[in-house]
Amino acid sequence: MQKAGFIIEKLIKWFVYGMFLLTIFIVVIALFSNETEGEAGIGSFDSQSMNENWILERNGESTFLSLPQSVNTDKGEVLIIKNTLPSDLPDGCSLLTRASMADIYIYINDELREQYATESIDNMSFYIPSAYVVTELSEKDSGAEIMIKIHAKTHTVLNEVQISKGNNVWFRVIQKSLPVNAIVLVVIILGVILVIVSKVMRHISENAGMSFFLGVFMIDMGIWVFSESDLRQLIFAKPSLSQYFAYFSVELLGAFACMYFDEVQHKKHHKSYVIVELLISTQLLINMALHFAGIADFYETLMISHIWLGIGVLIATINIVDDIRSKRITQYLVTALGMAGFLVMAVLELVGFYVTRFHVFGIFACSGLVVLAVATVVQALIDQMRDANERHNKQTQIIVNTIETVAVAIDAKDEYTGGHSERVGQYAAILARGMAADYDFSEEDILRIHYIGIMHDIGKIGVADTVLNKPGRLTESEFSLMKKHVEIGSEILAGMNESISGLVDGIRYHHERFDGKGYPEGLSDTEIPLVARILCLADCYDAMTSNRVYRKRLTDEEVRAEFIRCAGTQFDPALAEIFVKLLDSGEMHPYTVEGMATSEKGTVLKSAVLENRLQEMTMSQDTLVNHPEHVRMLCFIMKLKEKKREHMDVFIVSLKEDEIPTGAETHSMIGKMIKSHLKMKDVSIECNDSMRIIALFEKTDEEIENFEKDLNSQSAYVSFERI
Repeated sequence: MQKAGFIIEKLIKWFVYGMFLLTIFIVVIALFSNETEGEAGIGSFDSQSMNENWILERNGESTFLSLPQSVNTDKGEVLIIKNTLPSDLPDGCSLLTRASMADIYIYINDELREQYATESIDNMSFYIPSAYVVTELSEKDSGAEIMIKIHAKTHTVLNEVQISKGNNVWFRVIQKSLPVNAIVLVVIILGVILVIVSKVMRHISENAGMSFFLGVFMIDMGIWVFSESDLRQLIFAKPSLSQYFAYFSVELLGAFACMYFDEVQHKKHHKSYVIVELLISTQLLINMALHFAGIADFYETLMISHIWLGIGVLIATINIVDDIRSKRITQYLVTALGMAGFLVMAVLELVGFYVTRFHVFGIFACSGLVVLAVATVVQALIDQMRDANERHNKQTQIIVNTIETVAVAIDAKDEYTGGHSERVGQYAAILARGMAADYDFSEEDILRIHYIGIMHDIGKIGVADTVLNKPGRLTESEFSLMKKHVEIGSEILAGMNESISGLVDGIRYHHERFDGKGYPEGLSDTEIPLVARILCLADCYDAMTSNRVYRKRLTDEEVRAEFIRCAGTQFDPALAEIFVKLLDSGEMHPYTVEGMATSEKGTVLKSAVLENRLQEMTMSQDTLVNHPEHVRMLCFIMKLKEKKREHMDVFIVSLKEDEIPTGAETHSMIGKMIKSHLKMKDVSIECNDSMRIIALFEKTDEEIENFEKDLNSQSAYVSFERI
């Protein structure tokens, strides 16, 4: 039934996806299909081209030409082109042509009908911005002579001439310019969004600066392209001002690009970008001074600004190559691809500006910016996900480290179970991995079970030392107190159950038995949470393979037999079967040697040796330990040092008091000698009147050798053992 539901859900998803793709396909057909028969009519927007049979008069010579035409001219040269208007013009017609940075005058039968020139506009630059010029015509102009006079200021383009009814003459201009203006509008909107988002996120995101400069860069690019757009006259109420903001915006592009690239590259190339920004800013100030002083117009100094822009592109490219070589690019790989794409588009834009007189301004640069914006957003999302994952992992690790430390402290408190919690976590993880295929455990699940295993006995923090460390069998009253550790632990960590799923269940129920005879609630069979059934096996395995005060560890054969015997009573039989298979394959093996805890390399830990000696001394009738809790505290300190792989040397020094009549004096003399070797971080514990435990931390070989030499010099009075 579940499988059938899964198949139905899949079919629904594929149907929805298929319908969505069909919808997109129909949209494309609706946009571009020419088969419009029977559709609702939209009328005619046709215009009549008037591009043939023009006569060019130049330097006293006349030639026929077709429009559009590119003509090499000198500054101030006058060109005249003539033609005859159609003989069937109706009233309400318009004639449209474009002036490309030149003064233009339109005459009908020698009457000046329209002009667009520097002297006709207040405060206009000599290099007048390009613009469309519209001349109204009527029926009486049919067959009249049209003359267009052009005062050249730079390389001249004789643009095509269109005639249509009313303002339909603009339709082809709008249709032609719509794609680039649509892209520009998208660029500006994205830029504004990025600027706003960067301001909102500036205190919580490292990408805020990058987003801000990219946003400003995109807005500036949009302003420049709008200023050069064929639709400039329709966009701006006062298009003549474009002579200023067009040049300002194009010269600022390089500065904003450098600021953005600098942020993306984490200021690794900061000096080179600042130099380019300084050059661009200085050049802009010089250009403004030259223009308003009447020395050189913006157009005349524009090439110098473009040189700095080209240098900026080159430096950015060099820096990207350097980051590729040093592998820093992995920090912003997606953005780097967008940057490379934008740089290519920027070069194409510059080439088009200088090479192709009919180049559509901004199409390359804006397309590159959209790609760059998408790449930046994708990179920001990747960075945010990576940062969130790192924060989550760091937070989880902090929690686990804290709990591990508490678990070690609890193990140190319990003199019979040194390292127990950590080993239970390891055994639980091995068992979970063996169960993974049958129980659909992920690596995250296995790691979670490992953590819960480490924390399973945390409730022992609330158990009295007299109960926890009682050398003999517990009374019924004492055992009832001991059993409370599972409830104490589950209450302590109840608030963390959302962070580590199953944590409370593992802590509370790991002493439940499969036959219902466990505690605290007497759950049985699958009433017991799975994680608790796993921990029950791991917990018992460590108990069997570790030394106890009342017995040495069981043999491997005895351990295996015990798991088989208790399957179905104490243990979940299915899990016990997996556990035995892991034992047989060697995947499950004790992290102890002769019942003592070991390091990752399999060597017995010094803390475990000392714990073992403490157990022996505690149970011995001949040896009295005055303060066993002091020794257990030293074991805890040693475990912390061992986790950090810090070096230590531990000695048990015994005074031969039976052979020396003056025992007190000898004891004092030996004490002074030992004290002379101790530093602030070292520890000396008096177990009783005749025994000391000395822990020396981070001593050199020479210092240890001198200590042993001094002990040997007193061999008549003392004996010592180095752990």
